[in-house]
Amino acid sequence: MNENLKSLFSTLRKLADALGVLFFVVAFGGFIVQVFMRYVMNRPLAWTEEFVMIAFIWAVFWAAAFMVRIKEHVSFDVLYDVLSDNGRRAFAIFAMAAMLIAFGLLIPHTWDYLTFLTRKNSPVMRLPMEWIYGCYLIFLVSFSGQGLHRLFGLMGRNWRHHI
Repeated sequence: MNENLKSLFSTLRKLADALGVLFFVVAFGGFIVQVFMRYVMNRPLAWTEEFVMIAFIWAVFWAAAFMVRIKEHVSFDVLYDVLSDNGRRAFAIFAMAAMLIAFGLLIPHTWDYLTFLTRKNSPVMRLPMEWIYGCYLIFLVSFSGQGLHRLFGLMGRNWRHHI
């Protein structure tokens, strides 16, 4: 990979990390406002609960899509750890292929559901529901891209790097 492309990916990763942190900070800030208004001012705000929920949903799916590398996600590696390198490679290829098939099946159905949600808005803030849950489609597409990259890497010459 040339240096310009590495620099671009590094910049994009930093931007994705900054956005993920922003989603979490916004969720936490909304939570603090909610607690303060409810318990200190005794004047609960209707929008804060929905706001915190939306920000938290985006923080979780954004982090899973862009901030946590595919090999760092939670996995059941009891069997994986006792296998040889070739066994790990085969297991990883199978897992990536199964994930890509599952996500490939999920993407069009998620799109259909988000299209259905265009008719609905959130109850309090009146935000379009497809904006709120659109992060799931972003997660599916991004994670599928990472899975494809890992799958091709596992089938390449430097496959040990992708284990």
